[in-house]
Amino acid sequence: MQNLKKSIRVRVLVLGLVIGLPLQMCSPEASDDCNCSPITGSYFDIKGMEMSNYRKIDENSVKRMLENEAVPYSEYEGLSVEYQVDYISHRSHAQPSFSMINSAYACSCVYDGYAGSKNEKLANISVITLNDFDENHKANDTINDLIIVKGYYFQENEYLHDYLIKDTTNIKFQGIQLLVDRKPTLNENYKVKVVVELSTGEIYQDVSESIIIR
Repeated sequence: MQNLKKSIRVRVLVLGLVIGLPLQMCSPEASDDCNCSPITGSYFDIKGMEMSNYRKIDENSVKRMLENEAVPYSEYEGLSVEYQVDYISHRSHAQPSFSMINSAYACSCVYDGYAGSKNEKLANISVITLNDFDENHKANDTINDLIIVKGYYFQENEYLHDYLIKDTTNIKFQGIQLLVDRKPTLNENYKVKVVVELSTGEIYQDVSESIIIR
C-alpha cells in the first residue's frame, strides 16, 4: 500500500512538471510574464550605415575613439560598421514548449531585430585606404587582404575574403567589426572608406574618422 501511494505521488509530481512548466515559459514576443519591454519588430531592413573606431580599455571593455586620437596597435579594437535600420514586425503564434529547466532561467527577453535581416544578404564589402598604408597598399587602394572580420558571440575571427565566401545567409547582426591586421608603415594616419553591397542591390558607404595607429 505504501509503495502504491509513493508511486502515485511520483506520477503526480511528473505530471505537474509536464503541465506546469510550459505554462511558465516566457514567449519572447507575445507574453508579459517576463516583464519584457515591447519590441518594434523582430527583423530589420538596412537603410544606411555609420562607422566608429574603438580602442581596448581592458579585457572586458572598449571605448569609442575621437578623431585624430593616437593608439598603439596592440590596443586598437577595430572599426565598427553599424547599420542604420528600420524594424519589421512579424507576428507569429507562440507554441507551447517543454523544458525541465527551472522557469527562472527560461525567462529571457529579446531585442529589436533579433531575428536578423528579413531579406538582405551581404554581397560584398570593400575597404579602401585613403592614405598610403604600406608599400603594397597606397592611397585609394583596396586593403581587403589586410582586414579581419571580428566574430560576434560564437563566431570566430576570419579574414574578410574568407568571411564573404562563407557568409551566404541573411545578415544576422546590425553591424560588422573590421580590424586591420597590422599597423601602417608609410602613414600612421589610418582613414578608410567602406563600401557595403547587399544582395538586394543596395549600396551604402561611409568614410571613417582619421586616427593614428602606432
